[in-house]
Amino acid sequence: MTSAPSHLQRLSGNRFFPVWILLLALIACAGPKRISHKPSDKHNPTEEEQVRVYDPATGTYILVPRSAVKVDTVKWTQETQPPLVTDKVVEPDKPNKKNSYQVSLLMPFSTQDVYGEEDFSGKVNRFLQYYGGVQLAMKEIDPLKSSISLHTYDVGATLTETQSILNEPGVKNSDVIVGPYEKDEIEVVAAYGMKHETMVVSPWLPAFSVAEENPFFIQMNPGLGTHAEAITTYIASEWPGKKVFLVSRDNVAEINRLNLFKKNVQVVTEDLVIKDSSPELAKTDLLTLLSDEGTIFILPYYAKADESFVNSFLRKLHADKELKEVIVIGLPQWLGFSNLNPNYMESLQVHISVATYINPDHPDYDAFNQKYFEEYHAIPDLQAFLGYDLIKWISHVLSTSGSDGMIGPSSDWFSGIASGFDIRPVYKNNSSSTAEMKTPMYYENTRIRMLKYEGQDFHMVN
Repeated sequence: MTSAPSHLQRLSGNRFFPVWILLLALIACAGPKRISHKPSDKHNPTEEEQVRVYDPATGTYILVPRSAVKVDTVKWTQETQPPLVTDKVVEPDKPNKKNSYQVSLLMPFSTQDVYGEEDFSGKVNRFLQYYGGVQLAMKEIDPLKSSISLHTYDVGATLTETQSILNEPGVKNSDVIVGPYEKDEIEVVAAYGMKHETMVVSPWLPAFSVAEENPFFIQMNPGLGTHAEAITTYIASEWPGKKVFLVSRDNVAEINRLNLFKKNVQVVTEDLVIKDSSPELAKTDLLTLLSDEGTIFILPYYAKADESFVNSFLRKLHADKELKEVIVIGLPQWLGFSNLNPNYMESLQVHISVATYINPDHPDYDAFNQKYFEEYHAIPDLQAFLGYDLIKWISHVLSTSGSDGMIGPSSDWFSGIASGFDIRPVYKNNSSSTAEMKTPMYYENTRIRMLKYEGQDFHMVN
């Protein structure tokens, strides 16, 4: 097994040469596109003591520069019958806890496609950052508590390459497979995991669901239904009794989408269908809808094409509300909307749900930034934090509960620097009763964070 630790360099100025060296190292490793990494045998109890579970609900939160809260474009698809996430847990038949574990990481570096600086893309940089976070996490794993070997493969850009890598000894002996990125490749790897009873974790692609029941597949990026559940749960907790409107334009797809927000019996909602097609919504009267006790509007819009409507609605609501309290709740893609008026968002107490967000108050935040810069001479972005969080969570689960802990009752809530982990089963909702649900379609990470726009920026409130 060849050890080839990563040495990511600063990605500015003369950035290409050191990155090219890293990519060549990925290609040159023994075996087709494989890097094997084991945690250091040196035991450092001081650093291990610094890694602890942090509950954001018990702390205070500060403003975060906007540049630190980048989010990837997420494309959600609508299901006519969305899956149902429940607390019922069905565990696959897995071996008990072992002394050591194998983890395979299928990364879409596509190194064979990089020939010159002009070919170096933001996508490659994204995954190099992610891999840098993974490597730092591996260095912090205490071998006395958790013996984990990591095998990294560059899956390239073709389905044939992915299928070939599944025959690699490192993958065959794996207890957990992380990745790959593309939908068709995930389908192949998920089917492999089901056949060989190997946990497969999909950390990037949003709202992906398998075609058949697969209790060995975990989707880390939650879908729209999970965001809807988190939003209504937050409303029930923070603003019980307030009037809640679900906003859509007058078309079937958007109206049907509102059903996702009607499942919480503690939150009474009313549909607000906007039939006014004018850019200023001049014919829409919002003042008469407002309650003296405060009013909440949920706008479940996530496509870039809908940004102009969202901004028009915020402008109209800001103009009509007078002195009444109004709260608007949106989705994570709003962080990528460039034309939303900050004054409207501040006035309307805009909140959004997000699955990933860098928390500078996390006890490991400063240490990670320093270690990352010292190791790679680069500033970590969101992807670096996510790679770090995922490996820390996997090592925590394997060392305390074994593979069963990935999805079983022992998969306790775990908060990372930029992401949290709360794994729940997802079932088809076409069963007549919960008792008929035998095996989940897959498992999903349901940990959602809520941000509020205040002081001309978003900050975490839950």
